[in-house]
Amino acid sequence: MHTIHSTLTEAEKWYFDLHGFLVLRNVIPKDEIEEMLKVIQHWLTIDEVDIPPPLDRGLQEPCKTHIGHIQYGHRLFEDLAMNPDIMRVVAGLTMNAPRLFHCNFTMMTKHDAPQHFHRDDSGFKYDYQAAAGHIYCSHIATWVALVDVPPGTGFCLVPGSHKSLFQTPENLPVKHDPPTSITLPMEAGDVAIFSTNLLHDASPWTEDYPRMNIFQRYQLSAYFNETGKGGYPLDEYRDKISDAQYE
Repeated sequence: MHTIHSTLTEAEKWYFDLHGFLVLRNVIPKDEIEEMLKVIQHWLTIDEVDIPPPLDRGLQEPCKTHIGHIQYGHRLFEDLAMNPDIMRVVAGLTMNAPRLFHCNFTMMTKHDAPQHFHRDDSGFKYDYQAAAGHIYCSHIATWVALVDVPPGTGFCLVPGSHKSLFQTPENLPVKHDPPTSITLPMEAGDVAIFSTNLLHDASPWTEDYPRMNIFQRYQLSAYFNETGKGGYPLDEYRDKISDAQYE
C-alpha cells in the first residue's frame, strides 16, 4: 500500500479542517516584494501592445486591474509559484501532487461597490475530505499580499464554510462581521492559503493606496478540467519558464 506522508503539522491540519484556511506570515522577504512591485508597476504603465505575451492586462470595472500569467513574464513570479513555504502547505492539502493552473496579479482601488461571497468552481464542485489523519482538498488558492492590509478591509471569508452543506443566505454582507465573516489583516509578504469551497471575496478597499496581491490556484495534478481553459503549462511559451516550473 502506498503511504502518503503529510507535509502539514498536526496543528495546521486541525486549523485548516476547522476554518478552511491558513495564513503564513513573512513568507516573501521585503526586498523581493519591492522587486515584484517594480516589475508590476512597469507592466501597469506600458502600452497594451508592449506587454510580453502570454501576459494579459485587463480592467474589471469599476476598480480592479489584473495581469494574467505573470510567471511567464519574470522569474520572480515563477519562483513564487514554487515557493517552498507555500508549496509545503499546498502539497499537504493535495496528496503531495499539486499542479498550478492559475496565476495572476490583481490591483484594487478604493470603492464602496457591494460584493458577493462566492466559491470557485468550473461547473462542478471541488472535493474536500478529511480522514485517517490526512486532508484532501482538490482545489487550493493562495493570496499573496504585496502591500499591507489593515483590519476591516481586504480579503474576506466565512470560516468553516468549505464544509457547509446548506444554502448560503442571500445578500450575506462581505465585511468583517464575526463570527460569521472575517477579514484577514496581512502585511506585505504574508500568504493566505484556502479551500476554494470556502465562501470568500474582497471586501471594499478603504485605504488611499491600492490593494495589490498575487492570486494562485492549484489542483490535484491529475485534473485537467477547467471548463473553457487550457490550463498550464502553455506549450507555446515553453521557453519562458524553467524545466522545474514546466514539470
